[in-house]
Amino acid sequence: MNKYAESIFDLQAELCSAMSNPVRLQIVHLLRHEPLRVSGISEVLDVHQSTISRHLSILKRVGILSATRVGTDVVYQVASPKIVDVCEMMREVLAERESRRSEMILGSED
Repeated sequence: MNKYAESIFDLQAELCSAMSNPVRLQIVHLLRHEPLRVSGISEVLDVHQSTISRHLSILKRVGILSATRVGTDVVYQVASPKIVDVCEMMREVLAERESRRSEMILGSED
C-alpha cells in the first residue's frame, strides 16, 4: 500500500476516534441545526462546561467542528454537513441492525 493510502487511513482513524465518545456524538447531533456557545451546549446536554470544552477541543482539532469568536464568546458549529450525514447514516445502520435482531428474536419464538 502506498504512503498516501496509509496517511488517509491514519486520518480516518483519528476522525473515528474523535467520534467514539457518546458526549461528542451528542454535541455533533445538537449542532447539526444551529451553532451554539459552550454554555448552551452544556445546558442542553446537562454536562459541566469544562467537560464540554474538552470535547469541543477534540472535535475542533480533528476538523469536525469549527469555532467563531462572537464578542467574548466562542460559537461552535459543524464544519461540514457531511459529518452530520455520516452520523445519520450510522443511526440508520444501527436501526436496521436492531430491526433484523428483533425479526430474528420474534421469528425464533414461532
